Amino acid sequence: MKAKILVVGGGIGGLVAAYRLLQKKYAVTLVEKNSELGGLLGAFKIGGTYLEKSYHHIFKTDKYIIELIKELGLEKKLKWHEAKTAIYYKKKIYPFAGAIDLLKFEPLNLIDKLRLGFVKIYLEKENNWKKFENVLAYEWMKKWCGNNAYKVIWEPLLRGKFGKEYKKVSMAWMWARIHTRANSSEKGKEYLGYLDGGFQQIIDELKRRILKLGGKIELNTNLPPRELGTSLEEGRLKDFNRIISSAPLEKVDYLGAVTMVFTSKQNLSRYYWHNINDDKSPFLALIQHTNLEDKKKYGNKHVYYLGTYLPHNHRYFKFGDKIVEKEFFSYLKKILPNFNEEKVLKKWVFKFKYAQHVVDVGYRRRIEKYRHGKGKIIYMNFAQIYPEDRGINYAVREGERVSKLFEN
Repeated sequence: MKAKILVVGGGIGGLVAAYRLLQKKYAVTLVEKNSELGGLLGAFKIGGTYLEKSYHHIFKTDKYIIELIKELGLEKKLKWHEAKTAIYYKKKIYPFAGAIDLLKFEPLNLIDKLRLGFVKIYLEKENNWKKFENVLAYEWMKKWCGNNAYKVIWEPLLRGKFGKEYKKVSMAWMWARIHTRANSSEKGKEYLGYLDGGFQQIIDELKRRILKLGGKIELNTNLPPRELGTSLEEGRLKDFNRIISSAPLEKVDYLGAVTMVFTSKQNLSRYYWHNINDDKSPFLALIQHTNLEDKKKYGNKHVYYLGTYLPHNHRYFKFGDKIVEKEFFSYLKKILPNFNEEKVLKKWVFKFKYAQHVVDVGYRRRIEKYRHGKGKIIYMNFAQIYPEDRGINYAVREGERVSKLFEN
């Protein structure tokens, strides 16, 4: 009889691992602390259509999630859209989706633009990411892009993503962010993928197949990290031979995330993604989701995200949602003066305690011990995605990786 496996965590990585192990005839139980599956890909409904609580899309280079979508019979629902991207800088919104936009970008002079362009091309073509592991991203980008381009483009990204930790971030992370997206472009335009009707369809189909194969799913079941560290002979853990855990890793620093979703009658922008390059802004990005997915899916309403990453002790995590709504909307009026809060129909605030890992110099050495399945507990946390940034594609890859640690 094959081993009994406990999978802790019902995000997409845990679901993929459970599904693959059931296909190999292992007995699998998946437990999730929340009342629903999905993790950071979790969704809710607007106008009868599922929408992710935190913004998601995929790139054409995301082979793992694309193959899974095909396998699950959802390929016809995967649509590719031109990514219309902009930057907000010094009270103005600039289109920023290709070489022409870069050349027209007023805050940088011609030398800045040329250096920025050459650095981007170099990082897209360079395949040896390990050469950047022990290099600080802010130092490297400042050196090769120039101080002005660094201040305008890259420092706001690093600060917005990692807060006070931004000077610790490895250039390997920055390499992956630029290199990975390179092949999602066609004729100078970047294309993003979205599942027509939401990524919840992947979660639902994986759940259906897990149950069909005899797997068990338990919701509202919390196994804290300290309990997972106990012997498999104790408590209910004695019923399992191995544990796959998505619990946070001890030697990794994490940031939380806060996103606000709102619907409105207003069409505020022609862009999908807006990088907010202003350290006074309470949010890092503004996403007009209905510039990617048709608003008809959401009751003919425009759908927006405002999102940011924050340390766990930030006041947004200590107080109610009203302070988030007030400060986010107040700053949105500065970015888009035509924004009328009275035309907002509904709004939701979602908070995630563990949403982003800080990829600092020496990061690989600290997570290496978690990658192997020699112990009773096998770790499968998104912080093990390296050097790439965490995302749907690499969560699927982690689920596949973990399942392959078990013999057929």
